[in-house]
Parts: sequence; structure tokens; C-alpha cells
Amino acid sequence: MQVTSELWSWSGALVIAIAVLVCALSTYAHYPSVPVPLGNWGLKYSDIVYGVFYVRFSGDPGALSAYWYNPEALRSLLNGVPLCPVPYVDYRFEYPPVVAALWYLSTCLSIRLVYLDSTFESREARGSYGTMDRVAELHFTVHAVALSASLVATVIAMTLLSPVFGSRNLAAVVLWLLLPSTLLYSTYNWDLLCAAAALWSLVLLYRGRYLSSGALLGLSVAAKLMTVSVAYVLLLYLLVEFLRGRLSRGCLTRFAGGLVLLGALPYLTLLILVPRGFSDFIYHHSTWYCENCLYMLFVHDISSPLHRVLAAGSIATLLALVTWLLLSRRGSAGLAWIYRLAAYTLLGAVTFNYVFSPQMVLLFSPLLLLILPDMVSRIAYVVSDVANFLVMFFFFLDAELRFALSSLGLPIDVTFRPWTIDSPVQWLATLRNLLLVAILLAGLLRLREGPSVAVLVQTRTEPVAAGVFR
Repeated sequence: MQVTSELWSWSGALVIAIAVLVCALSTYAHYPSVPVPLGNWGLKYSDIVYGVFYVRFSGDPGALSAYWYNPEALRSLLNGVPLCPVPYVDYRFEYPPVVAALWYLSTCLSIRLVYLDSTFESREARGSYGTMDRVAELHFTVHAVALSASLVATVIAMTLLSPVFGSRNLAAVVLWLLLPSTLLYSTYNWDLLCAAAALWSLVLLYRGRYLSSGALLGLSVAAKLMTVSVAYVLLLYLLVEFLRGRLSRGCLTRFAGGLVLLGALPYLTLLILVPRGFSDFIYHHSTWYCENCLYMLFVHDISSPLHRVLAAGSIATLLALVTWLLLSRRGSAGLAWIYRLAAYTLLGAVTFNYVFSPQMVLLFSPLLLLILPDMVSRIAYVVSDVANFLVMFFFFLDAELRFALSSLGLPIDVTFRPWTIDSPVQWLATLRNLLLVAILLAGLLRLREGPSVAVLVQTRTEPVAAGVFR
């Protein structure tokens, strides 16, 4: 037993070392002042810097009128005044409250540090656009640290969760770290904040810590709305257990209370304090185009509202099926089965959405890789992940890729249009989507057919795998 513990300890240290290396490589690739890797902007681009920061803080007149409620704040900042504009208040911000809090911290800290730098000799120098480049670097560094910590936390949570499914599945953890999408998208957007909080919620629920579990899941929802699908499954499961007399009212209340406190309250606070910012946040997401979505196969116009209708119908159907699966089980489902159901529900919510940005695979990939039952499904997922990586790899090379295919005789327009179904970029996204749908349907069918071969573990209060990282 002691030998096994030592081996596992060394294995755990190796996994953490790989995780740190992945964080370092992802941070280096996206760091603003680093040369563009392989000359390909698809490997360089990040929402944190180029998709949001520069769009708002560049001083471009068009962006000023499109994004800023208080344009005077940006003018003052660019003129050398070290103030801290507030998201939702001074300018439009399309990300949820947890991301906004980190964003405000990173931008404010970066502005203050750069503007107080003694190397700037005058207010005019401090207000130059070059200063914003320095701010962008520090701003990205803050986010890279937070996201790297989230990746390490995700790895530890995966390790602690794997015994729930019958064994310590170190291979799944290593595979997740080595997937190209994990490497490219870890510091690209904020999905790892959401994923880490959701996975630790599952760890704490398994240990019987209902309030903390609900609170962390709420925090996950406040970082990205997609994990509300996991909250639905877990809340329904606990409610059924309570109604069948297998769970106390206090346990259910503590979980639901934590979920509402950190999940719903941040959005409600935003609505009350800054209704305009909240309204624009909702409007942005409710009117977004079909981004790499499944329905582009049937509706080629990416701006069509039909995509949102199809997404709503598909997700509603998925939730109805999930509800039926849970309610139709005889006896207690057990957390192993419930966690599988939650993983497939999250996978379906993301895949059936009308927005499926490539970094969003990080929301479901850690838990999904722990539960995939056979080599065929794992290979299918790896292929889908590679396709997902190539979506961004080829995004800025769309015209060049079209030209190459045209030279081979394929009738294709040679232009830059990576968003539409005639683009090879969208062929890759479609391959990813179809493979994930196949994995989802096969997984739900297995859940319906009967209990997993893994041990169906009930909610318990004692620590699980406490010595994994001793």
C-alpha cells in the first residue's frame, strides 16, 4: 500500500508538472509582445487581449461610439489620467459577473502600475498608445495567472473525481492536458474559470459538503452560463432524493442556497445596479450569429434568427430527455451515474447552442474524458478535439486554404470568409459538432440501458482520495 501511495504521489507530481508546462506554453503563445507563432495569428489571438481589450481601449473612434457609455473616461485615460473604467458602467461588457470582476481587477491594476512607472517622463508620454500596449501585457499576465491556477485546479479535481467512476484514471487526466485544444485555448478565454469551479463543486458534493458545492457551482454559472445545465441535473437529482426520503431537507436547502447565492445573485445585482449594462449583455448574446454552430448545415445564413430557435428547441428537448432519464430510474441513481448524466447534459448544451466558440470545449472536456467508456469514443473525441484546434489554426488562413483547395480543382470561392459553411474552417467545425453529437447520443443510450459497470457511488461525507497528492 505504501509503495502504491508513493507511486501515485510521483504520478501526481508529474501530472502537475505537465499542467504547469501547458500553462506556460499557452501563456507564451498568446502573450502580446511575443512574435506570432509560425506567423499564424490563429495561434496568437486571444479574446482577453485582441477580442475585448484592444477593441475597447485602443481609442478608435468607431469603438468609442460603439462600446463606451462614458467616452470621456477613455479620453482621459488616453490623455494620461490613471483612472479605472468600470465594465458595464463606463463601457459595454459582454461577459458574466465573475469575468467582469477579474477584468476590472486586471485592467485597473495594470493601468495604475504602468501609469506610475517612473520611466514615463511626462503625462503626454504616459497617455501615449504605446502605454496601452504595456497595460495590455500586464492585463494579460493577470488573466494568465488566474487561468493557469484554474487549469491546475481542474487537473487536481479530475484526479479526485476519477475514483467516483471506479478507478484513478490518470491516463484521462494526461490525455486532457495533451490535447491541442487544451494547449491553445487555456489562456485564450475564461472557460477554465467556469470548468474548475464546476468540477470542484462535484468533488465537494461527493464529500457531502452541500453548501460549498452549491456555492462553487453558482460561481461557475456566474463565470459562464453554460454550466447551468449541470446545476439543473444536480438540483433535480437532490430534489428527487429528498422527495424519496433519501436526503434531508437541510442538505437540499444548503446546496440550493449556495447555488442561488453565488449563481443568481451576481446577475440580479448587475440588473439592479447597472440595468443598461445588463441589458446590453443580454442583447449581445441573444442576437449573436451562428458561430461554428451545428445548424449551419441546414440554415446557411449565419445571421438568421432560426439558428436561435433551433438551439432553444434542441436544448429543451435534451433537458426533457435528461429529466425523463433521471426520473425513470428505479432506486437511487448514485453519483457516478448522475455525474455522467451531468457531463453529457453539459456536452449537449454546448454542442446544441447557436454559439460554439472553439474554446468552449474546455467547459466539458475534463469531465467527459473521465467518463468515456471505450476506446472508440475516446478516439472520436480526440479527432473532434483536433478538428476544434484546427478551427482557430486555419481561421486567419481561410483565404490561403481556399486558394490551395481551388488549385486542386475544388470549386470554392477564394476569399476570406471563415464564418460561413462554404469555408474549410466550418467544415472542421461541422466535423467536430457531428462527432460530439454521436458521442452524446451513444452516452445517453448507455445511461438508459442500465447502470454503469463502474461502482455507483452514493453521496458520502468522508473524504475521497484524500491522499492522492500527499
